Amino acid sequence: MSGGSVPVRYARALFALAEEKQNLPTLQREWKDLAETFRESPTLGPTLANPHLPLAQRERALSDLLDRLPASPATRGAVRLLLQKGRILLLTDVARAFERMIEERTGRARATVTTAVPLPDDFHRSLQERLEKASGRKLSVERNVDAEILGGVVARVGDVLYDGSLRAALARLRERLLEGNEAPQV
Repeated sequence: MSGGSVPVRYARALFALAEEKQNLPTLQREWKDLAETFRESPTLGPTLANPHLPLAQRERALSDLLDRLPASPATRGAVRLLLQKGRILLLTDVARAFERMIEERTGRARATVTTAVPLPDDFHRSLQERLEKASGRKLSVERNVDAEILGGVVARVGDVLYDGSLRAALARLRERLLEGNEAPQV
């Protein structure tokens, strides 16, 4: 997460506000939408952060964006504060930290499973069960296909990476052969 603890501090304040107002699901959705909007429009953040544009003009542009999403007063206030403090480029990091706090509170986590080719739903259900058992959390799993892993599965649960890809296995074998420590087992 770029920006270190600054996004976490903003996310903590947002989380506390959401709990106080009892609107955690609403703020979660709004910040997810905001972060997605910033990712889909790579010029949005830099434009809003541009000190050569008058702050009032940037605030109007931000207000228009928040009207279209729409955003609650809590989200509007937090995003406006990011803009005024010159930290609008941290918005996606704040959203990510906020999402992690929600996941931690609810005992849920996000997982990403990457395979070289699309695999059947039964495989994914079984893998999800094993990952939930290993992590002790209920997971929402995003599936990706990446032929570059060659085969096997790469799963990321939070900050933990399980790399069972053929590419990683071949890299480990290569290192062992180059080190000459062990003969490969067949």
